[in-house]
Amino acid sequence: MAQTQMKAPTRSARHVTAGASHRFVVATEQLDGGVPLVSVSGEVDLATAPALERTLRDAAEDQTGEVIVDLTCCSFLDSRGLTALLATRKRLGNSDRSLGLVLSNRNVLKIFQITGFDQIFEIYPSVGAALNGNGTG
Repeated sequence: MAQTQMKAPTRSARHVTAGASHRFVVATEQLDGGVPLVSVSGEVDLATAPALERTLRDAAEDQTGEVIVDLTCCSFLDSRGLTALLATRKRLGNSDRSLGLVLSNRNVLKIFQITGFDQIFEIYPSVGAALNGNGTG
């Protein structure tokens, strides 16, 4: 029997926007099939949320289909960051598109659970699971 191997997504067109804090970076990458992946590293707060908002808006406007946000390396997310994600979800939903979140940091996941946003967003344990639609939310 032949063994099927999953092809690793390729990343291209990397765009990095540094926020006001040196502890924050947001990057947009193109995965196989044209799916935009927005990766967030560091703390999303009042100072850094505008960079996240711009990047999410650009990803939603420049592409068609699903957008995936990888929050694996995000160490903190305040209400402004949650608002940016909600606005993006609404923007995508208006055109029958979806927003998937990759969450593995327990502290950030807890923010989603406390606010009930884990019931609103499609949450995935990995980028691969998000690409395959194997979510928990």
